[in-house]
Amino acid sequence: MEFRLLGTVSVDTRRGPLPLGPAKRRSLLAALLLSANTPVSIGRLTACLWDDEPPSQARGVIQGHVSRLRALLAEGDAEAYGVELLTAGDAYALRLPETLLDAQRFEELLTLAREQRDPADTVLMLGDALALWRGPALGGAFAGPPLQAAAHSLEESRLSAVEQLARAYGRLGEHHRAAAVLRTEAVAHPLRESLSAALMTALYQAGRQSEALDWFHRTRRLLADELGIDPGRELADAYGLI
Repeated sequence: MEFRLLGTVSVDTRRGPLPLGPAKRRSLLAALLLSANTPVSIGRLTACLWDDEPPSQARGVIQGHVSRLRALLAEGDAEAYGVELLTAGDAYALRLPETLLDAQRFEELLTLAREQRDPADTVLMLGDALALWRGPALGGAFAGPPLQAAAHSLEESRLSAVEQLARAYGRLGEHHRAAAVLRTEAVAHPLRESLSAALMTALYQAGRQSEALDWFHRTRRLLADELGIDPGRELADAYGLI
């Protein structure tokens, strides 16, 4: 059994994915998984499932989703994996071994990567960590403000891992690979200056100076047009280096 937050919120079993149903049930599961093994109050769950005034029957809706989720977990032989959805007073807790949660494994691999002295080992660890992602975090859920914040935090961790991976490639002298992994993310996040600065540096170190300078000017124009600001220190330093 595997619980996924790094992509569409889902539960995989030996017989295939559990049919979780509507977005709000996925939101409930996501909220419980983000606080795995810790009680999550009805109030917190309500904030995760509605981004405006919740309906008067919100508690009953949550109880209904909890009941259905318990049944689905039972169908997936959750008990055999040490998984149980518990009621704890005015809260619910999803008890499970954290090794079954992709977000937890992602964080563990990032920690291991930071502990490696050999950049080749760092590349392997970070590659395994990033391979756990199957799309934007908490996909398929109706994300109230707490879940939006959680998804943003997970995405920041992913982008940081990409930047670490590029640095590890750089230490190995594989600057073309560093540029390749950074370009994809820099295109998707054109206003993230740290990505653009890292991409410029990787392109320059790969002998592609004109591309690096073109990327700087592209980013400078975007920052001016979209945010009305000049390049920050990271971009300016990368430009100065080139």
